[in-house]
Amino acid sequence: MWESTQNLADTHCCSCEFHLNLRLTISLATFNDWRTIKMMRSALERNLLQHGFSLANGQEGIDFVSHDGHRVVEHQQAGHGVRSFYLGLMRLALYLAKHPRVEQGCLVVNRTRMSRNRLEEEWSKTTDVLRHDITQRLAVIAIEDDGVWFQPHDEFVTWLVRTAGLDTRTPQASESVIHVSPGPKTHEVLKVLLVHWLQRHAPVPTGELADEVGCSYPTVRKALAKTTARKAVHYTSNRSVAFQMFPHDFWSELVALSQTHRQSFRFIDRSGDRPDPDRLLARLRQLDVQSIAIGGVHAARFWHHAFDLHGTPRLDLIFHALDGTVDLSFVKKIDPALGLSEDSSKSPVLVVHPLVRARSLFVENPNGSTPYADPVETALDLDDLSLSVQSHQLLTHLRPEVRLG
Repeated sequence: MWESTQNLADTHCCSCEFHLNLRLTISLATFNDWRTIKMMRSALERNLLQHGFSLANGQEGIDFVSHDGHRVVEHQQAGHGVRSFYLGLMRLALYLAKHPRVEQGCLVVNRTRMSRNRLEEEWSKTTDVLRHDITQRLAVIAIEDDGVWFQPHDEFVTWLVRTAGLDTRTPQASESVIHVSPGPKTHEVLKVLLVHWLQRHAPVPTGELADEVGCSYPTVRKALAKTTARKAVHYTSNRSVAFQMFPHDFWSELVALSQTHRQSFRFIDRSGDRPDPDRLLARLRQLDVQSIAIGGVHAARFWHHAFDLHGTPRLDLIFHALDGTVDLSFVKKIDPALGLSEDSSKSPVLVVHPLVRARSLFVENPNGSTPYADPVETALDLDDLSLSVQSHQLLTHLRPEVRLG
C-alpha cells in the first residue's frame, strides 16, 4: 500500500516538474519574442527619427510621421495571424481615407507567422476591397524570421526597408540560401503577357495567365486595368487577353522600377584576374544547376543572331525562385573566387536575378544545356547594363512595331 502511494506521489511530482518546465520554456520563448520585437521597435524608431520622422504618439494608430506630413508609419508590434494583419491594414486604410493629404501610409508588422504566399494572398484580398485611391497609398512591411516581405516595391517602401534597418535579405558571406520578396503581382501579370506578345503567341485565357504568374483572377483583372497598360490590352470573345500594341508607358515604368523589383545579387571576381564571363558560362554548362536560365547579352544573341555588341561585359543569370527562395550555392561551384558585392562602383562579372512567379517561361536551349530567359527578362538585363539602345534593338527585332523612339 505504502509503495503504491509512494509511486503515485513520485508520478505527481514528475508531472508537476514537467508542467513547471513547460511553463518556464513558454515564458522564456515569449520573453525572447518580446525582447526581439522591442529591439526592432527601438531600431525602427531610432532610424526614422534620424531621417526626418517624428513620433506621432499613437494618434489614430499612427506611430511616426514625416516632417512634411506626407508619409506615416504604423508599427504593429504583435501581429500574429491573419486577423491581426487584416485589422492593421484596415485601420491604416481608414486613416488614409480621413487624411487625403497623406501620400503614403505603411504598416510595419512583426512576426505574422504567415507564409509569404499567405501574406501575398491576404494583401491581394485586402487591396481588392478598398478604393483605388486608398490602395495606391497603402503599403505593408512584414518582418519575419526568414527575412522581410513588403508591398509595394516602390521608392519609399524600399527606402524604409533598407534605411530604417529592417532589411534582413542581404546575405552574409557564408550564406547561400536567401529569401527574397516577390515584386508586385500586377507587374508580373503584364510582364508575362508581354512575353507572349513578343513571341507572337495567341491570346492567353485569363485563367491560364493567373496560373502562369501564380496569382488570383482579381489580381489579373487589376493588372489589366492599370493606367500604364490598359490602352494596349485587347480582350477576345472567349475571355482571352493579349496586347494589341507595345505598352510604352508600362515598359518605361518597368525599367524605372526594375532594380528595386528584381533584387539582384551581384558578384565580383576577388582573385584579381581579368573577368571572363564566357568562361563562367562554359563552367555553368558543365554543372547540373536547376532553376537557372541564361540572360543578358548571351540571351540577347540567342533571340537576335545579329545582336550588335562587341564583347560580353558580364554573365546574367535568371533564377526561378518559385517561393522566393534563392539558392546561390552554385556560384562557388562556377568559380570559388566569386564574392557578393554591394559596391556600385565595382563592375560585377556575374549577376543573378531572382524571378518569383509560378512558371519560369524559360526557353529550351537547342543544344540541350542551360535554357535561356524570356525576351522581357533579357531586355531588362540589358537596361540594367545601361544598354538601352541594344534593349530597343532586341525588342524591335522581335516586334518591329515596338518603335520605342
